[in-house]
Amino acid sequence: MYLFRVVPVLLLALLFACSDGRRNIEDYYFPSGQLATGRVYAYAGVEGDTSDRRYWYYRTIPRDSGLFLVGTQYDHAFEVVQMLREKIVASGALARESFLYETDPNTGVARQIPAVIEAPDLFPFRVRDSLGVFLFRMHYQPPGDSLATIYVIRNRRFLGDGPDFEFNGKTVPTIRFSVREAIGHDREGASEFEGEGEEWYARDLGLVFYRRSFSGGKFRYAYRLQETFAMQELERRAGQGKQIKK
Repeated sequence: MYLFRVVPVLLLALLFACSDGRRNIEDYYFPSGQLATGRVYAYAGVEGDTSDRRYWYYRTIPRDSGLFLVGTQYDHAFEVVQMLREKIVASGALARESFLYETDPNTGVARQIPAVIEAPDLFPFRVRDSLGVFLFRMHYQPPGDSLATIYVIRNRRFLGDGPDFEFNGKTVPTIRFSVREAIGHDREGASEFEGEGEEWYARDLGLVFYRRSFSGGKFRYAYRLQETFAMQELERRAGQGKQIKK
């Protein structure tokens, strides 16, 4: 008799979970199961400086405390710009640690700048159309100015399905997020720059397009995923003897 009482309760709980109006979009984020050996995502500028290139090296690292996705960004000169460590949880991807890098003009050595993450939401796995704002916020102190704080606030809102994305001869479905962003310098007389943009994520691939527009459109940029490859290829492109920080 106990089993017959428990089963209906479990079925009702399952039906309620499936009918809460939320859509599962986990398959549109970076495929963590395929990144154990690492993969470089190469983005080409399609607005603003169209000759620019940005590279993100993604790899997953399993730990006792969970699964982590580590991304390292490189600029067109193959210098490291940023490192971001995310934790993949049931609800989505959460930022856990971030470092920025600034090259010392005197020594040519990149200096690591730790950032403080105040709001960690990067990508939700369950969403409702146009409802809910996912907040990411961090700040850091620029080198040589202990009284200043630079902050970044980024709000993402799910917009639903995006346009199909052509990649490696295949057509891949996408989803879209709108983005509102603020970058400020928290010091007397400093100002804040506000911008807006959009991001597309493709199924079983991850971020494939993003754009930003600041100061009423005076400063704009957009990047599109052009190709993916192994780290060895990035090292080859950087040139013989070039040390790539991972």
